[in-house]
Amino acid sequence: MGHSAVVHEALRRHLENSWPDRHHEEFRWMLGPIEQVLPSFAVHRVSPLGSGDSYMYLSVGAFGVDGETMSEFFVMSPTESPRHVETLAMVAHYHSFPQHRLSHGSVLDIGRSWVEGSMNHHLFVSWPYSLDRRAATCMAGGKEITYLWLIPISAEEARFAREVGTEALEERLEDSGVNLLDPLRNSTV
Repeated sequence: MGHSAVVHEALRRHLENSWPDRHHEEFRWMLGPIEQVLPSFAVHRVSPLGSGDSYMYLSVGAFGVDGETMSEFFVMSPTESPRHVETLAMVAHYHSFPQHRLSHGSVLDIGRSWVEGSMNHHLFVSWPYSLDRRAATCMAGGKEITYLWLIPISAEEARFAREVGTEALEERLEDSGVNLLDPLRNSTV
């Protein structure tokens, strides 16, 4: 088993161990260029326990392009949708180019709403505040891999982050008390 396969398997086990009481399923996005850039890329979906919980979609394989830091990404959603698999494949592909490496504070225009009907067409790359520290990081292949949270934001919030700073956006989102997973939420800016 090659290094990449070992890390993939370690990530899968890590996700299953982080949420042992939930249903897990893995998906592959077969459209677009992701297969050429990250041939082992997959998305791991963790289903909610109850009606108040969210679905979690977590990438497995984005780490394959990193150098010093190894990152994976996740999206949380109130609904189940293949759109989130596509979004993570798109983000991982974008991240695969050295000039587009994503890290905490990056803002990405995805060119469409994150869920059908939402006005939020951007993603803010944040620390994984919504996850337990043990779930947010995984030691694999001798390196620490960190899951970064892709938070859906509006064009106004994206502009605010670029002009005022990402820390100011994080504070604004937290202080506003908005439900970040509400597809119809209003912009905080």
